[in-house]
Amino acid sequence: MGCGDQQLFYIEGLFVCAYERTVDVQVKGETLTFTTNEPIIGFCAGDDVGVAFCENGEEKKLISIERQDGPPLSYVNGEWFAEIIFVESIDATTFLFDLYRSPYRDYEQMITNEPFSCERETIMTVVFVRKNGKNILKKVVG
Repeated sequence: MGCGDQQLFYIEGLFVCAYERTVDVQVKGETLTFTTNEPIIGFCAGDDVGVAFCENGEEKKLISIERQDGPPLSYVNGEWFAEIIFVESIDATTFLFDLYRSPYRDYEQMITNEPFSCERETIMTVVFVRKNGKNILKKVVG
C-alpha cells in the first residue's frame, strides 16, 4: 500500500486491536483506525507502536507498524520482520512458532520452501510474508 505523491505521517501510540482489514491505535486518548491490505498479526493490546500512514480523504492507509518495546516485530508494505520462538515441526516444510508470547494466544504456522528444523524454544529473527492467510518464510536473519 503506497502513498504515491501523498504526504506520509508517523504517530506513536498504543495498539488496541486488529480486525480483518483495519487496525486501531490509541493516540493521546483518541482511537485512530487505519486500513490495511491484509490482516495484521502479532501485536497485542497495549503494545507501544509506531505507525507510518498516509491519508486519502477520511481514510488513513497503514504503511508500516512497529512494536516500540519488547521483542522486535514490524510490518512494512507486506513484509514482516519478527523475533519468534520455534515451537515444533509439523512436517519437513511447516513449523509452529510463537509470535505473541502470550498464554492466551495460539501459535502460528510457518511454511518454508525447503526442509527446515531447529531446536524447540529457539529464538530467531525472521522475515516472512503472508499469502492467502499463510505465513511463508523468506529468510532467517538471526
